[in-house]
Amino acid sequence: MGTRSATARRGARAALASVALAAGLVATAPPASACACGGLVDTPAYDSSVSSESAVLQWDGTTQTLLLELETLSQAPEVGLILPTPAPAEVTLADPAVFRELDTITAPRPVVSDHRWWPELGFGSPADGAGAATGVDVFDEVRLGPLDVTTLAATDGAALDAWLTERGFQVTASIRGAIAPYVADGWTFVVARLAPEAAATFDGTLQPLRVTFASDALVYPMRMSAAAQDTQRTRTYVLADGRVDRADATADLAAPQVRFAGRVDPASVTSDELAALLTAGGYVTAHEQTFTEPSAQIVSDFAFVPAASDVAFSPTYAVVADKRIGPFFAGPVLAFGGVLALSSLVVWSARRRLLSARAGTVRRAPRPVRA
Repeated sequence: MGTRSATARRGARAALASVALAAGLVATAPPASACACGGLVDTPAYDSSVSSESAVLQWDGTTQTLLLELETLSQAPEVGLILPTPAPAEVTLADPAVFRELDTITAPRPVVSDHRWWPELGFGSPADGAGAATGVDVFDEVRLGPLDVTTLAATDGAALDAWLTERGFQVTASIRGAIAPYVADGWTFVVARLAPEAAATFDGTLQPLRVTFASDALVYPMRMSAAAQDTQRTRTYVLADGRVDRADATADLAAPQVRFAGRVDPASVTSDELAALLTAGGYVTAHEQTFTEPSAQIVSDFAFVPAASDVAFSPTYAVVADKRIGPFFAGPVLAFGGVLALSSLVVWSARRRLLSARAGTVRRAPRPVRA
């Protein structure tokens, strides 16, 4: 394969790492890392890393919509992923602007806590499907950009393992153990992989995926994350009629951090997809959570319930604002002006005393004596 083709393949693999799926990524070798929703694997001598994962969740009482974005970089020759869902899912591409706008909307706001009147002195400041295997039921197969996406159900873990093996995936023991509870609960799966022919030509950035499925509750699949070996970070945006709280065993072990809670006007965003989601549920609750020991800290899927109240929360951080007069710090300008004013007053007072002294001398001069 030529240099140009190899470069395009590497770009496609890096792009796949940013695909929106809360999933266990599987390939042809043991995992080199793990994502917040499962295991990221690559082939020997290749390095893979995950920085973070974000998900947008919405539930209308019967159907759940899940938009997911996984920020990862991998140079492995083959990568794939698997996402468990309570029922067969429909998968389409999502607008990446949804995540960018939500990131901006929920970001902490600066609040002025003090003012700086004088410049800081010094030399610097500190740095800041082929045939289905027995026990596997394939519902749909679709090409989404450079991805081959399959929706399926499995009656047992061995059948799913065989199906994946037939298609070039080798599921490790840790990932297999993480998948088993979903198979036992009767969940279905979305399996996606970068198409080999697309990997040779694709050189753009893949969009996040939108996964829709029937569900009797709002849930975020996380149990596969117990297979992760590195620190995992998650951010979830729930769009609903009111504020929501986490209500699951994982949250009981360590409470997630509330990043933002409040209503967002659909007219205030530019993404049509986000506007439609906000129209269906305009109250945004964002949670963040970090797992330093995923195998011990992640013991359940994420579950959400209505909060006791819809009290809003918008995080802030303190900043020090510069006080300036024109382009200059106000302190030195005012100090210099004060010195000038004081100097002028001193000069004026001295001049006045001198004039007064001269006037007194003239008045006290003796009159000449007449003969």
